[in-house]
This record gives sequence, C-alpha cells and structure tokens, in this order.
Amino acid sequence: MKLILASQSPQRKKILKEMGLSFDVVPADIDEHHDGLKSPHAIAQSIALRKAQAVGASRSDSWIIGCDTIVVLADGRIALKPKDRQDAKRTLMSYKDSYCNVYSGLSLINPTKGISHSGYERTKIVFHDFSHKMVEEYLDSGEWKGRSGAMTIEGKGDWVRYMEGGYWNVVGLPVDLLKNMLKKAGLV
Repeated sequence: MKLILASQSPQRKKILKEMGLSFDVVPADIDEHHDGLKSPHAIAQSIALRKAQAVGASRSDSWIIGCDTIVVLADGRIALKPKDRQDAKRTLMSYKDSYCNVYSGLSLINPTKGISHSGYERTKIVFHDFSHKMVEEYLDSGEWKGRSGAMTIEGKGDWVRYMEGGYWNVVGLPVDLLKNMLKKAGLV
C-alpha cells in the first residue's frame, strides 16, 4: 500500500524522509478557506482533511497524509503566509517579546478502506525581545517566503525564548501524532 503526502512543503517532505518513510508527493489543489470555523485547531484539521481527500479522490488505493499549519498571534489573529516583505515584517514584529500558538491539523486516510484518522497538535512559542536589525536580516534571507506566520524555527534568527509543545509541529509536521496514526493504521 502506497503512502502519499498531499503537500508540496519541502519541510514536510524532509521530515518524512528523516522518519525513514517511503512516500510519493502529490500536492493537493484546494481552496484553504475556513468553512466558517472559528477555532484554529478545527480550521487546521478541516484543511488537512480536505487536502487528503482531494488527493485521495484520484489515489483511492493509497494512504494519504494531509497536513495544515496555522499560526495564531497573541491577539488572536491568524497569521497567514505573508503577501510581501512589509506583511512579513508586520507579522514578525508582532512576535517581539510576545508569543504565538502554532496549530497543525493532520489527517491520514485510506479512501478504499474508508479509514480516516484526524487530530491536531498545538505548540506555544514565546519570543525574545529581538532587534529590528535582526528582523531586517531575516527578511533579507528570504526564509519567510511561503511560510505560515512568516517565520522558520529551523533557519536563521534566534527568535525563541522557549516553547511549550513539539518542535516538529512548528517546522510543519506533528511527528508524534503522525506516528500514532501510522500505528493505528497498521503501517508501522
């Protein structure tokens, strides 16, 4: 039985490879709307499931992994992928001596067998009182492009004072949650 990652995220691909899993990549082409949902974990889970289902529609004989990550700022706003450098800068400055919560929704489905496992993980990140210079250097690196919340935890910049929750969740894939789902499905 094949395992498919319904994502084009290089971080997710790298994590799955480091886990020693054999998989194909088939990016999901969906509208990532919120479906009127209010809670961040419900939004992330809904989008993750829709990604898996979209790919599963044409690959029903496989196990499909769908994942979505949402960053929620201290004021409760969802920080999307930045539109441009200024948008990224506004988001990064909101972290200064503050915090955010990172929610990753995860789904593992097998359409042929009618099996679906879904869940989420939350990680709270508390940030340093970093300098404007550090933000500008990070923006110059381009690492913020295409990243929810305009930030990478594994790249440049010393942002984090401490975290409560999983590191891999912040990188883009809740590894422990995925391992549990793979066990339930009998895949590991």
